[in-house]
Amino acid sequence: MYSPRQKILWFAFSTRVIVIILQAIFNLIIPDHEANVFISPEDPNLRKTHADFVVDKLLGGLKRWDAQYFIHIAQYGYTYENCLAFFPLFPLLVRYVAYGLNSLFGTLLNFHSNLLISATILNIVMFIKSADILHRLSLRVLRSECRAYKSVILYCINPASIFFSAPYSETLFAWMSFYTMFKCTENESLRFANIDILSGLPAGFSMMTRSNGSVNLGFILYTSFKNVIERTLPEIVYKYRTLKHKIILPLLLLPLFTSFISLFLTVIIALLPFLLVQTYNYFKYCVHSDHNLPDFLSNTEYVLPGSAESPWCNSTMPLSYSYIQSHYWDVGFFKYYKLKQIPNFLLAAPIILVVMYHCLSYIFCNIRLCFRLGLKTSVIGYTNKMPYRPKQYSKCFGANDPTIFVYVVHMLFLCIFCIAFVHIQVSTRLLASASPILYWICSSKMNVGPTPTSDQNTINEHFRRIGIGKRIPPHHLSIANLEGVDNMYSKWKTFIISRKMPDFQSRMIQYYFIGYYLIGTLLFSNFYPWT
Repeated sequence: MYSPRQKILWFAFSTRVIVIILQAIFNLIIPDHEANVFISPEDPNLRKTHADFVVDKLLGGLKRWDAQYFIHIAQYGYTYENCLAFFPLFPLLVRYVAYGLNSLFGTLLNFHSNLLISATILNIVMFIKSADILHRLSLRVLRSECRAYKSVILYCINPASIFFSAPYSETLFAWMSFYTMFKCTENESLRFANIDILSGLPAGFSMMTRSNGSVNLGFILYTSFKNVIERTLPEIVYKYRTLKHKIILPLLLLPLFTSFISLFLTVIIALLPFLLVQTYNYFKYCVHSDHNLPDFLSNTEYVLPGSAESPWCNSTMPLSYSYIQSHYWDVGFFKYYKLKQIPNFLLAAPIILVVMYHCLSYIFCNIRLCFRLGLKTSVIGYTNKMPYRPKQYSKCFGANDPTIFVYVVHMLFLCIFCIAFVHIQVSTRLLASASPILYWICSSKMNVGPTPTSDQNTINEHFRRIGIGKRIPPHHLSIANLEGVDNMYSKWKTFIISRKMPDFQSRMIQYYFIGYYLIGTLLFSNFYPWT
């Protein structure tokens, strides 16, 4: 029998394998759509073997849409200005793993094939790691093994699943984002410091992975602010009131000073990788130089390195991202609101509606808590004589729970930004990889009906029959009650695929996740528009 964590890790691996198998089948039997998008130029001198042909047939369905950019950057670097929209951490990891594969299989496979294999292996490993850290984060925030388990199972078949297997940065970004959030829930690493300084590392890596990684700094700032208000200042006030010798008064402010130093160092650690990337972009495209690109890459259709011709180079803060998004993809405030984009709005509607409705419900159900910014009612030794007593019968998502305040605000900000600025179909993969809120919402709203093997007496009888002497851990028992004995002995069978949900709401969640998982794989692998 598998523990909840083992079930999660095996199911995460199984869903990745299934996606890869499905895209290979769909790519084989369905003709590709002519998408008229960027296709990475092929080196005319690139050697191709029968093994390369096999790799292309097995994994070629993953190399669609923006995956072309990521593989191109990993193979050739930032050869064109529009490539700067894709941040470098994921392509760099793919390149260096491919170097290792090339040293082993260089006689059988060319470097391009090794890049595709490298990206696939990396995303499988990183997806498993992201599922594991999401489980740990959910346990800490939700304080419920059952809800945490359901949340991660939903994450494993999330609506943007194909992007978590294709050569995209979604998996790496989700891992780093969840890890940043997890580190911000830990106790301080230094005496008097109110945040773990090492939380700056995953935050910095997320900023090197995707542009919206900068929003993860909010968790660091909020955690430090919350801890100073709820812990450091009350401690200082208490010591001041009991102080006998006023001469040591300045020493009381030492914890506050240390907290600010800790926050400053954490933010510097987080921002440094991002600043290095922007510096690299500037020197590559804004300083005159010879590009030294081979002829097959010297495409005059694109702005080449060393041209120093782009308007963003002359800005006060020469950041390339917003200019490139606007210039090459026409991204801007409500620019995507056109009649021909209605199908894309329909694609994004489920996640937008679910997230917006439940996040706004959280705010309205916890209005006083939100005005307090999720802080305790007692601050700096002052307690309200008539504290807010929330309605215990409230069924709103996260009712009376201040721990998820910052996650709700983060998700709401991203959702509004998607509605106003980005290509709306991107919302599904952006929100699914940036926050655990979607999975927490759906796990709280999803009721899983009982099965003949999920009754507690049946489970206890099962363990007596197989002769297990020691008592089964309570958190294992809660998942066994959810899954049933049969599923707990399977690496891949879980409630989401083996159960018929007892109510309409739960069935809609089940159909949405599984439907987008399957349909997304089919459409993406053949160059049809998807999220």
